[in-house]
Amino acid sequence: MTDPKPNESDPEWEEWFIEKMGQPGPDEEAFFERLRRLGLGVGLDEDGNLVYDKDLPEAKNGLGE
Repeated sequence: MTDPKPNESDPEWEEWFIEKMGQPGPDEEAFFERLRRLGLGVGLDEDGNLVYDKDLPEAKNGLGE
């Protein structure tokens, strides 16, 4: 099922755009899965330090699997 893109003049366009930008696409999912498999960082914390998948709360709770 596809979510049709509303016309940019439609008042609901901004809501649609924000929703879409909040959802990772298949390429993004694959990119971050590859980083996790290689043991590379998956992001930065608020201090600019590299964060690893094992450091994330959902990984510690077993929810990241």
